[in-house]
Amino acid sequence: MKRMHRWRFEPFELIESAEELYNPGRGWYQIHTFETGTCRTPEEMRSSLHETDSLVLLLIRIPASGDFIKREELDWIRSILKTFFEAGKDILLRFVYDLEGKGLENEPDCFAIVEGHFQQLAKLMGAKAQHIFVYQGILVGSWGEMHTSRYLSSRYMCRLASIFREGTEGRIYHSVRKPVQWRQIFDREEWERAAKTAKTGLYNDGILASETDLGTFGYQPREETGWEQPWLPQEELDFEEHLCRYAPQGGEVVYGEMTEKMSLEQIAGRLSRMNLSYLNRDHDKRVFEIWRKLKWQKEDVWQGMNGFDYIGRHLGYRFVVRKVLLKPGKKEMKLQLEIENIGFARMYEEAELLLEYEDLDGNTEIQKIETDVRNWNPGGRVCLSQNLISREGKYFLSMRRCLDSRAVYFANRQGEKGRLLLGKVILY
Repeated sequence: MKRMHRWRFEPFELIESAEELYNPGRGWYQIHTFETGTCRTPEEMRSSLHETDSLVLLLIRIPASGDFIKREELDWIRSILKTFFEAGKDILLRFVYDLEGKGLENEPDCFAIVEGHFQQLAKLMGAKAQHIFVYQGILVGSWGEMHTSRYLSSRYMCRLASIFREGTEGRIYHSVRKPVQWRQIFDREEWERAAKTAKTGLYNDGILASETDLGTFGYQPREETGWEQPWLPQEELDFEEHLCRYAPQGGEVVYGEMTEKMSLEQIAGRLSRMNLSYLNRDHDKRVFEIWRKLKWQKEDVWQGMNGFDYIGRHLGYRFVVRKVLLKPGKKEMKLQLEIENIGFARMYEEAELLLEYEDLDGNTEIQKIETDVRNWNPGGRVCLSQNLISREGKYFLSMRRCLDSRAVYFANRQGEKGRLLLGKVILY
């Protein structure tokens, strides 16, 4: 009589890691500035990169003169994008007329010229959509930051935002400087739909400098000001918390009146409400020195870590596998997973969650676990299950971004090749 095997599952100990994870679409970035007419070789550009950053912000100045951007200038922009893309960096992009804080002086006198330039740039970005993670701003303003410009009325902003969407066909995330500017572009009646579909988020270059983040927020309550005026900070943070479920937010922290008033727990809470995905690692270093003196006090894996490292490791998404169970069946087993996102934000790009089986001879099979990681909320947990054929061997979990198959690492102690060992099945 044939002997029926029994089996048992030996789970791997799932220990949370506090190490930095160099995952795509999140973390620290540095600014790289370019002006048309200048020339830097690809080798020079690559040598200036911070090795562990997954992101860069490219600030590219174009000439305000002339009805059209010249072909050679557009080719030069394409070469810059290609160089950073091939270096493995996710690109935050901002085209500007001004690099001196003199937006009114350096932008064109005629809006038709701005329209024409931005149509050319939007078409270029659409053709290079796989190279660009987020486009910031709408070309105008000092440093392209959407202030100090004659073209920031609702009418002008709506037109430029429309040009961007048409040229890129919705394939690139867009961000504007303030929540009120987002509301001036999208009508109140359609805002919920726009939040989910327009792929438009925020960038904030005045984070924690003052109660209003240097004028990012207002001083009056929403009920008194209306849709197209700035609101009180807490009301704007509520708005951001909802909006940035669907599109990323990043920016810069600035030294100011709030810098030394907040505990590390308060700072982390604020950045979490913003759904913050990325920060400039060079600005403001006075703030970072203060953060490095702060310590995380809670009794968890982070206890004793300095504030700079704690915040950096929570920018964007951070996935931790909390539980794994394997339940028996007659012919199949059911794998059950519980995964928590302890980062400040979601992952905004598609990724595949993969289960890898390895038999006793080292042969492997991979199957996809159906889930949309873009819906894994910060601070939330997802429970997933997968039916498996009963057989002896090891099971690993991994994730990769669909755009380029780049690995996305879990915040557990890693196994080989970025795979997380979940456990092994033993027949007896």
